[in-house]
Amino acid sequence: MLVSRFSDVFYVDATTKETIIADLKQIALAKGLGESEKNTLDWLSGQRKEWLLLLDNADDPTLNLRSYIPSCSHGNILITSRNRNTCVYAPQFCQVSDMKPQEARDLLLKHAHLEHSHETEAPAMTIVKVPLSSLSCRSMR
Repeated sequence: MLVSRFSDVFYVDATTKETIIADLKQIALAKGLGESEKNTLDWLSGQRKEWLLLLDNADDPTLNLRSYIPSCSHGNILITSRNRNTCVYAPQFCQVSDMKPQEARDLLLKHAHLEHSHETEAPAMTIVKVPLSSLSCRSMR
């Protein structure tokens, strides 16, 4: 099941440095980790579970996303952007545009290595219906 595949799913508005920091701070506060974005990033780095961090609308070419990516080789990061240069952050790159929700769901299931079933399609549809106004997606593992 897609929902159980990830221990946690976090949505971060990556429009600006300020929105990223604010959302990461909110995660730290909600999880009782502290009050800073660093608390969240350190916590994610220490988790040995399959979490998902969605950095949405990372369109600003001057914004260095490396500062907001946990230092670890586990976990899952999905970066959405209209800026093609964000592919430098991702070992897997997937160009998409004008996708219907079902197409986005199918793409998510394919890259998550999950079969289409009633148990996976409904949660996947919930994830893809998050208001992503991006034209391309980046996946990082």
